[in-house]
Amino acid sequence: SSGFCIDSPRHDPSTYMVGTEDGLVHRCSTSYNEQYLETYYGHSGPVYRVRCNPFASHAFLTCSADWTIRLWTTKPVPGHQPDSPLLTFQSTDLNDAVNDVIWAPQNSTSFAAAMDDGRVELWDLSEKPLDPIVVHYPMGQENVRRRTCVRFSPNSPVLVAGDDKGCVVVMRMYNTNQSYYSDQEQQERLNAVMVKRR
Repeated sequence: SSGFCIDSPRHDPSTYMVGTEDGLVHRCSTSYNEQYLETYYGHSGPVYRVRCNPFASHAFLTCSADWTIRLWTTKPVPGHQPDSPLLTFQSTDLNDAVNDVIWAPQNSTSFAAAMDDGRVELWDLSEKPLDPIVVHYPMGQENVRRRTCVRFSPNSPVLVAGDDKGCVVVMRMYNTNQSYYSDQEQQERLNAVMVKRR
């Protein structure tokens, strides 16, 4: 099947993750070009984006045409199937593809997602592990534009989202900056959420 997206863990440049058209995610090595190190199963539609956590190389998110975002780990977790997602996220009223997902650069437990129905969601697993903390719906529902990408500003509390018509929305975020935690504390926060919600 075709590869749709790719990302490499920040702390492990010898491996990379590939999301595919048939809903699989492959962990690959730059040393072995003939085989996968591991394959992850869980999506029922194409995987549009895979993103490795900037603080914990073993954690990664995927988003898909199956309306979901999934959190995975490459580390063995007791009592958990190694090739299945740890957590699955889906807003109760979402009936469209999730086109993009990205981790927050200052908070290991926070991420944003862009949806086909035009919304942008901000999640923080340490605050609300089952629902987004903010959902931004586009203005004027009569001409809904697909949100195709979302990015955090690396040095200010700003979220930027683009749509299929080339328009960009800049959103200011409040009370979401977690930069006062060290890298080690960020890893511990994410691991605590992953273990607690299993």
